[in-house]
Amino acid sequence: MQPDTSVSTISAQGLTLQVDFAWSKFCNIINEKAADGHLTPLYIQHFHLTKPQLRFESAAKKSNIATGVIQSFSIGGKCTIRGREIILKPLKRWKAQYNYLSHALTSKTNPDPVPVSWIAKSGMKTWDFLCVNSVTQEPIAKFGINNWSLKQVGNFHFEKSKGEVTEEVRDEVVVTGITMLYIMMVRMQNPLQLLGAVFAKPGKVEDDGSSAEGTELRERDEGEGKIKRP
Repeated sequence: MQPDTSVSTISAQGLTLQVDFAWSKFCNIINEKAADGHLTPLYIQHFHLTKPQLRFESAAKKSNIATGVIQSFSIGGKCTIRGREIILKPLKRWKAQYNYLSHALTSKTNPDPVPVSWIAKSGMKTWDFLCVNSVTQEPIAKFGINNWSLKQVGNFHFEKSKGEVTEEVRDEVVVTGITMLYIMMVRMQNPLQLLGAVFAKPGKVEDDGSSAEGTELRERDEGEGKIKRP
């Protein structure tokens, strides 16, 4: 199912993360924003000239948890979150629409990776990135960018409350959302990516056979687990 580009409503009661750019350290600080405005740092995102260009660390533990890769020619992207690789695949050549397979949204009843889409809508003052479940079209989060701000990059607004958003989902939304933001910024400034768009093979990630491979591996592992060892 193609993502519904009309999805824009996110609960006002959900978890909010504020992204601030620290000029003195040249990095983004992602904070949890309480109802009273108090900010608690959760992640620090550093920039590097070499791949991976985006590196995320836990603000509390000061340890690396994720990376984001922006390609020089290809319009696709790649993230690695706590050792698991995520491919950001464009849905369209000339539109800011990407999708990937989410492992954070899996459940016991549905263990296969869940297709998730990021859809961008731009305006004069804001640039909104909407994260939705590609299958159910349910909103997961919105990453709202302030085009004119020099310090406050934007805010992540989650559909669910802090208690309902798992750390895995929060990590995945933050890392893929910020990576997609900088992919689009590079696309607007790098002429090579015009050629990259021409030669790109956009489409839905579930059509790549990744889900089938995951099912096959899981069935094989379960089968091996049933073998009795002497």
